[in-house]
Amino acid sequence: MKLKRLALGLLLASAIDSFAEDLKPAAWIALPAVGSSPETGFQYGAYVMRIFPQKEPQIRQNRLEILIQGTTQGQYQAYLWPNFYVAHGRWNISGKLGGQYWPSDYYGQANRTPDEGDSYVDSAVESSISATRKLTDTLYLGASLLSEWHSIENRLDLTEPQLLDARVTGQSGGRYIGLGLSAQIDTRDNADWSRSGHLLASRLELYSESMGSDLDFYLTELSAARFIAIGPDVLAMRVHSQLASAYTPFTHLPRPTGDGTLRAANGNRWIDFSALGGQLEYRKTLGQKWAAVAFFDTTQVAPSLTELQLTQFHYSIGSGVRFATTPDRFNIRLDVGWVDGQDLNFAISVGEAF
Repeated sequence: MKLKRLALGLLLASAIDSFAEDLKPAAWIALPAVGSSPETGFQYGAYVMRIFPQKEPQIRQNRLEILIQGTTQGQYQAYLWPNFYVAHGRWNISGKLGGQYWPSDYYGQANRTPDEGDSYVDSAVESSISATRKLTDTLYLGASLLSEWHSIENRLDLTEPQLLDARVTGQSGGRYIGLGLSAQIDTRDNADWSRSGHLLASRLELYSESMGSDLDFYLTELSAARFIAIGPDVLAMRVHSQLASAYTPFTHLPRPTGDGTLRAANGNRWIDFSALGGQLEYRKTLGQKWAAVAFFDTTQVAPSLTELQLTQFHYSIGSGVRFATTPDRFNIRLDVGWVDGQDLNFAISVGEAF
């Protein structure tokens, strides 16, 4: 009997050790936040992520991200993004807290804009908190509380004709408070370096004077991504769209980001009430740590989706390298993009564009 108990105890201890070995360890990721774009010039700063130890199998690790960055154009930003899983992974609590002092240019609201814009400074403080519930293995529903404060300073001679005049919604900034709702169907095998599956995502943001916002407006986003394994490599594709209501501040209108969409572009050049884009990327695995990609991004903005024209899409074509910082391949990303056959820029970031 004692021998049986001893054997059972050794078996249990071995199972516990094996279980612990399967859990992913904690990690620190730190890298220079450098890059270059037409809007910012050279970017410099630091990005730090703390990945906490995994508590249970099949549950993603908690993360805390910090970014502090400046540019040669006198732009500065600092942000904190917590991302935690609770209740055995059934709930994901995430948020954003930070601010920026961001000189930029306003080129008007159109898909084709002048080369010179009106200079302004957006001083902003932003915060949000989100709770997402896992309903099934692939279905997620979430809600967010959103709060922003913007102060816009026009840097031009007010006696001269301007693009950024009193007719532009949000011309002087304001307080924007709202509620966000989101839904996802996610069958990806890995959120950091997806090799198979798809991600269907939708989001609605409602800003209301009844909640203390200076303006009533809404924003919607829809996207669909597909990932196909080709041996050790991946073919990834995505389509995305955005819509904004009337009286949406110009700082919130749909546009390419220059990082996740239409890579290496100055997103402020093209803004309007709707946007539609697509992305195609081939990811070549070079080893356990390294990978290379080739990508093609395209985006167009218009007053409405019905006014989009097939011949008016902007494009970015380029390539990049990836270096994995974790076993799940959470990557440091270097992308070089050529936008509309004219501007060549690069950016170093983390995580995949999609």
